[in-house]
Amino acid sequence: MKAFARLYADLDATTSTNRKVAAMAEYFADTAPADAAWAVYFLAGGRPKRLIPVRRLAAWAMEAARVPEWLFEESYHAVGDLAETIALVLPEQVRSDDDSPADDLPLHEWVERRILPLGDMTEPEQRDTVLAAWRALWGMERYIWNKLITGAFRVGVSEQLVVRALSQSSGVEEGVIAHRLGGNWLPTPGGFTTLVATDAADADESRPYPFYLAYALEEELPALGEPHEWQAEWKWDGIRAQVIRRGGRTYVWSRGGELVTDRFPELVAAAERLPDGTALDGEIMPWAGGVALPFAQLQRRIGRKKLGPKILAEVPVVLVTYDLLE
Repeated sequence: MKAFARLYADLDATTSTNRKVAAMAEYFADTAPADAAWAVYFLAGGRPKRLIPVRRLAAWAMEAARVPEWLFEESYHAVGDLAETIALVLPEQVRSDDDSPADDLPLHEWVERRILPLGDMTEPEQRDTVLAAWRALWGMERYIWNKLITGAFRVGVSEQLVVRALSQSSGVEEGVIAHRLGGNWLPTPGGFTTLVATDAADADESRPYPFYLAYALEEELPALGEPHEWQAEWKWDGIRAQVIRRGGRTYVWSRGGELVTDRFPELVAAAERLPDGTALDGEIMPWAGGVALPFAQLQRRIGRKKLGPKILAEVPVVLVTYDLLE
């Protein structure tokens, strides 16, 4: 946890992209796979859901810091962030003789043995675990702990910068790492080892390509050149997805990295006519009679756990394909 806290502080202290990448590359090169895997997960935007209500955390913080509610509320109003407020109001040293040296635990043990189990604990168990963590951690470590258990961890790097840092530390091409990081990559020691393996022949045939989303035009329109050299297309209001056909099987991925194959049986049936080694990128759209249906119709399908014949007939879908990636 200490090493990850130092990395967070380094990233937070600079706006230089090169310095951010260098700091992450150095961390990944010197960190065990079990910790590096969780660091990749958090830095690339992953975070656990909120495990404890914020009011409960605030009450425990006031108790530990021995400050009245009005003072805590004023502090929160001045700081504007609950995790930072708690880290600031807690005493510099609230460690007891009974506490183990938990501050020396690696990141993966904090996450797997203390953070993730919080969701299954009773309120008294949660309180004991949180107070023990506050006693064991200091400064930036406390702040990160608070951010993780409230599901609000963010840092000023993108997944692309994380990929670049991994490439620098491992010598593996950025495109290979980005490809491996897509889909259902898991933050495990084996997952990290596979992520930075120098052998680029990936065995996971289901893996999609990184999604490239639309973004606003940054230049003046004339900078694009003559209009006849370009194509314009509707902004389709559906679900961005990739349909992968490899090894005689079909995989449908959402842009959030979820495997949603079983949600769209008509796409699976259509993809069976594609040759092996095909990857399509596009938008899943509700479609009937040759025209797009309102997105609200697609939401009717999304919100159902079971898809019966009636809803499949009422809201059929297609993949409006943007690119043939493979």
